[in-house]
Formats: sequence, structure tokens, C-alpha cells
Amino acid sequence: MFGVNNMIHFIQNIGEYFASNYFDEDFSKKVIEKSGYSSEAIREFNQQVNRLKPDYFKLKQTFVENHLRTKDKINLSHRFHTRVLNVLGYDAEQTNYDDLFPLSEKAVLPVRHILYRGEQPHLMVMEMHAMIKTKDEEEPDGLFDQSYNVTENGEDLKSTTQKYHRSQWADIFTVPEGISISPMVINKAVSELFLLPTYQRPRYILLCAGNVYFLLEAEKWFRGSYLQFDLEILFDDASIDKNYFALFYLLLGKEQLAPTAEMVLMEQLDEDAHKVAYEVTKDLKEGVIHAVEQLANEAVHYLTREEDFTYDTINATWLKDDCLMMVATIERDDLRQLHQK
Repeated sequence: MFGVNNMIHFIQNIGEYFASNYFDEDFSKKVIEKSGYSSEAIREFNQQVNRLKPDYFKLKQTFVENHLRTKDKINLSHRFHTRVLNVLGYDAEQTNYDDLFPLSEKAVLPVRHILYRGEQPHLMVMEMHAMIKTKDEEEPDGLFDQSYNVTENGEDLKSTTQKYHRSQWADIFTVPEGISISPMVINKAVSELFLLPTYQRPRYILLCAGNVYFLLEAEKWFRGSYLQFDLEILFDDASIDKNYFALFYLLLGKEQLAPTAEMVLMEQLDEDAHKVAYEVTKDLKEGVIHAVEQLANEAVHYLTREEDFTYDTINATWLKDDCLMMVATIERDDLRQLHQK
């Protein structure tokens, strides 16, 4: 399929978080080179992330082989998130769940960690139910289906898409009396956080879902763009290239995503991606101009030789528009053929 990366399967570049001509088969190499880490450090990152493999498959086995309550799954996922976040360099044991993030006097959101750059919130870490598929259920609810609670007038309701009640999170955090989790649906909660005033708004949100991790950025979120990482697929991909473990670490690790340094690695990668996109756009523009010039020259040659036209009687505006339309038609046909391959 056109625009799909054929090498890195464990990262989904949703909505072109990175331009497709930047997120290519060399993406891992670009990230590692940009990070500036030595080959020894990269090997250490590979080893750290690889150590998650037995823990993950133990978690999956527990999900699949046991008919667990939703609350039990949430507790197991939370403990696994602690393991993953520790590997990524976060102080995972110290959470913000004792002081839920206030959106208003009566509404809070469960934010696990808040990391600052100076006095500005830079990264928030949140959790949702693991997206591990078990034998007795359909595809697990994803980012746009899950919620923390479903209530109406204080009473719990059942819903086909919003089925995670706050009582099932009771071992992780407690919502005080008279306070509600709002918005309840997780993707709406993310939007609410990204719409906060600048001094409260995070630049990034790392959303943990057991086997899947989402990296969300404030501006790109509202364009429908984000990165989705699948741990199980990572373990498969890394059998071909172990540096994919380091790639996972470099894109989600605390020291790279929310460091005290002046520049965040993700921001540097964004800048590089924009430069590549600009160069491609520039090349395309120059190519179109060249194609139009060639078509126009051929048309002038034909009209003055084969038809009863002189240079003075040829309508330059008409000729330019006609040539542009021909180039656009050719490009559209080429793209259609690429999509069909």
C-alpha cells in the first residue's frame, strides 16, 4: 500500500505524525544518529527493553488463560506499566494518583505522572485498560472507546463502548466523594488536557495500555496524528533488528521525551521531518514547473508548425492553464496506480 512503512511494524504513524517520506525504512537509523548516543549505550537500551519480554508474555498468558474480572486486568496492567516506565527511566513508583488532576471544582482526571520543563507541564503519563485480546472477547476497546467511568445522576450504567467503571480502578486511585472523573471517555479526556491554558497544558501525553503505548502531541492530536507502539510486534521486529528496542526507548524514554536539557529529541526529529518535507515539496514544485515548461514549448512548436498560429496569437494564459491541467492529470493517474499496487 502506498505510504506504508514496510520495515517498522511495531510503530503506527497514525495520520502522518511524521511525514511518510521521513518515517521510512531508515527511520530507526535517523533517530539513533540524532540521539547522539554511543553504540555501547544503544546496546544497553536494547538489553533494558528486551528484559520486558518475559514479563509481557506472562501478562498476556494471565489475560488469555484466566477469566479475570476487569478490575483484576486493570491492576495487572498497572503493575506492568510500572515495569515498563521504570525501564524507560521514569520514577514509576511515585505517582500523582493521591492528588488527581483537577479540571474544575467537581471534575478530575487520573494522571499518573506529570513531568515539567521549568514550571511548565511538559509530559503527562496516563493509563488505560490493556489492549490484549483474550479468547472470550472481540477486539479490545481502543483509544476512542474506553472510559474511566459511566454514570448518570451518580448511578453506574452499562454501555457497549464505555464499560470501565471507576470502581474497577479503585485499587489504583480513589475519587473523593462529590467529585467525578470528567470527561469520562479517554480520548475526550486527552482533548480536554490539550485545551487547557498554556501554563497548565502538557506538550505530550504518554498513554499506557498494557501491550500498546500511545504518544500524543498537543497540536498533532487535533489533526488526528499520533504514534502507536505495539510491544508484542516490537518483540517480533527486534528479532530482525535489535536496535528497534533502542528506538522504542529513545522515542518514549524520560530522558529523551522530557529531559532537563534545552532540546527534546522528539522536537529535533520533528524539525528534521519538516525540513525533509520542505525539500520534497520544493523538488516537486520545481518538477512541475519544468514539466509545464516542456509541455508549453512542445505546444508552441506544434501550434506554430502544424496549426495556423503565430507567437503573437497564442494565448499564454490558456496555454499555461492547459499544461497545468495535463500535469495534474498525469500525477493523479500515477498516484492511483501506486495505490492499486
